[in-house]
Amino acid sequence: MASAPILKAVLIGGKGFEPYEVLYRKIVEFEYKYGVKVQIMHLFSHPELNSFKDKLKGNENVDIISSHTSFLRSYYHLYADLFSIDRDNARALYDDLLEPLKLSTIINDQFLIAPRFIDVSLLHYRVSVFNKLGLDLPRTWDDFLQVAIRIKERINELPVKYAYAFAAKGHAVVGRFMELLHSFGGKIVDKDGSFTFYSQEGIEALQFMADLHLKYKVTHPNTPDFFYDDVSSSFKNGETAMVFDWPGWDYVYKDPSQSLVWRDLGLALYPYGKGGRFVYGGSHGLSVIKWSRNTNLAGTFVLFLTSNENQHFECKAQGFLPARKSVFTKLINDAKKENNAFEISRLDLYRRTIEESYLPVKIARWREFSEIIWPLLNKVIRGELNAEEGLKIAYDKVKYLERYNTIE
Repeated sequence: MASAPILKAVLIGGKGFEPYEVLYRKIVEFEYKYGVKVQIMHLFSHPELNSFKDKLKGNENVDIISSHTSFLRSYYHLYADLFSIDRDNARALYDDLLEPLKLSTIINDQFLIAPRFIDVSLLHYRVSVFNKLGLDLPRTWDDFLQVAIRIKERINELPVKYAYAFAAKGHAVVGRFMELLHSFGGKIVDKDGSFTFYSQEGIEALQFMADLHLKYKVTHPNTPDFFYDDVSSSFKNGETAMVFDWPGWDYVYKDPSQSLVWRDLGLALYPYGKGGRFVYGGSHGLSVIKWSRNTNLAGTFVLFLTSNENQHFECKAQGFLPARKSVFTKLINDAKKENNAFEISRLDLYRRTIEESYLPVKIARWREFSEIIWPLLNKVIRGELNAEEGLKIAYDKVKYLERYNTIE
């Protein structure tokens, strides 16, 4: 009797990324339905996953790998075209994607990533702090600064230690800088692919980030060493009054077994600047390795895990936002049937952000770009460089990457 085919997968997960593993409970259903064994070779954090991809040569025995739209143009050469593998089912997924995601999944007319969910951030804040101080939600970035200052001035009266925290390390700080840059009226790259972040608007945006930490001292003192999960921990542990965070943390924050703020969570839209409101967004997904020994079966697996049913399952379990329009509508209807006011408001705020403020990555070598400039942004936030110096050095170091930005 022939043994079952084996699919080999490298997936996002592990320490700090455990919520991503909930979807993998569905793998057993795929194995049963198709008579297949799925072998998870590695569960990697996002930085580890990118490092793994950097080392791929083209002959490894890997079929499926976790991917991300922000890094798609850094790794598109690794992935097979889902349209070529299973055109009908891949087209059904593509047509159902939220509009901002569609362009982020295609290069040279090839559909290279099946999105699991979409990520954008909202302002997460402590309702009790705002109520006690009589604070309005910040509409502009200047409002946000004034709110943070007010909280800091009266911190001894409040159930928090710090007004604000943000991730100032790794690609996280590059994304946050990109948001502020665009909101302040600048752009990270122009329509011709040239870098334009070394500008007056760029200097002002980076100076604003540094001033929050150095001049006004409204941030958590460990902010320069924070990555995403550190920010989230500082909020759920009750230390910080305001953070900008992803939807996958919302259910953690609302869970009394994991969070000290479960009764005290408020959500709001980002502030805006003279350029408008912009929110860095992307999507975790799954891709088929181009040299897979089981291309068709791997494609079936990827489309299975990102089906309507499985996106609904993952989002209901973890609070993620689905990549599919149909599932987003179903979640809204679920919340209305359950009369869940928090969930109705939450989904509305995220949907507005996606439709009105979504800011995707348009830099082909985002991985390389981020690794070069984040230490310089970090030095400015630490006070080791001024904003203009930091951006000028960053611009000079990454200018050679411009020629890759014309990938379509």
